[in-house]
Amino acid sequence: MSSLKVFTRHITRTVVIVLLLLITLLPSFAEAAQVTERSIALSSSSKGITGVTYTVNFTPTTAAGAFVLDFCSNTPVTGQPCTPPDGFNATNAASTTSGFTDVVGSTHKVIVAGTITTAEVSVELTGIRNPDNAGPLYIRILTYDTKSHANSYDSEMPGSFSDEGSVAVSITDTIGVSGSVLESMTFCAAKVSITADCANASANTPVLALGEPIAGTSTVALDTGHVSTSNMFTQISTNAIGGAVISLKSGVPCGGLKRVGSSTCDIAPAVSDGISEGQAKFGLKATTEANTGTNPSGVFQAINGYNNATYLLNWVSGNATGIGSPYGDPILNTNNAPANNKNVKLTFGASVNNSTPAGLYSADLILIATGKF
Repeated sequence: MSSLKVFTRHITRTVVIVLLLLITLLPSFAEAAQVTERSIALSSSSKGITGVTYTVNFTPTTAAGAFVLDFCSNTPVTGQPCTPPDGFNATNAASTTSGFTDVVGSTHKVIVAGTITTAEVSVELTGIRNPDNAGPLYIRILTYDTKSHANSYDSEMPGSFSDEGSVAVSITDTIGVSGSVLESMTFCAAKVSITADCANASANTPVLALGEPIAGTSTVALDTGHVSTSNMFTQISTNAIGGAVISLKSGVPCGGLKRVGSSTCDIAPAVSDGISEGQAKFGLKATTEANTGTNPSGVFQAINGYNNATYLLNWVSGNATGIGSPYGDPILNTNNAPANNKNVKLTFGASVNNSTPAGLYSADLILIATGKF
């Protein structure tokens, strides 16, 4: 009987101890209210991504001075052991949200100090690294009256907090999307203004005849009283990431208009000062035309000294550069970007002086379009 009485007293004492422990632990959980309208939005939910922004939203029921975010992979329940998500890291967490810039992060929790009322709280936290594994990520939210009390937070012994709640977000595998776009470039030249997508260019091949009409005949000829002109029109469409360059190349070694039977250009290239009446020179101007098509875009412009005011042909003796060089002289480009249905008019002009030998003059010119893909 005596041994039975001792055993009974021992059981009674144990029960009292357990009850005392429960009385000690329960008040902080029992008195805490739930934060409402809580959510956390991620700038990226892909696993292993760094530099992610987490936007935290919640509405507390009690004014406070700080809040804690505890990131767990196993459970959202406050006071339960928290398993930190593999790879997750908030040590670089920071905020520029007014009133909430005091942030301290660690490998699985963030403490944010600031004035919390019963109005909605919204704080952006930057510099967070997502977990390495796809799956649910649980975030416990707890508010504290002071930053000091928040600093003492422990997952299993959260201390005396004001409000609490939790949210779950899903970390996902990155979705890889791939595709290819074939390189394309359409460049055309015509003797008339070019319609959308070079539609009318093939039927209007440019052949330029410079000169003034001779009365009573069908002949045209250059004279000292005019700068005779003739137009050709160009259009570019390309998706080249670096745009396109149009170069002009002359098949005449001297760069101007060469008389049949002669090896020299009696009508010289206008390398400077343009062309005036009575000068034996040959050159071109470049003028931007109106867009065509339903979706014109980009830029198509004169470069390298060419413009819409002064006749020019860049020619250098020896043809190492300029219009006589192997690749010609760049005269137009799309400003290092794609372009669509963009037009430029090229006006060729020439005049002669009183000593220009009579004869038939010509030049073989090529326009070379090069895309920078």
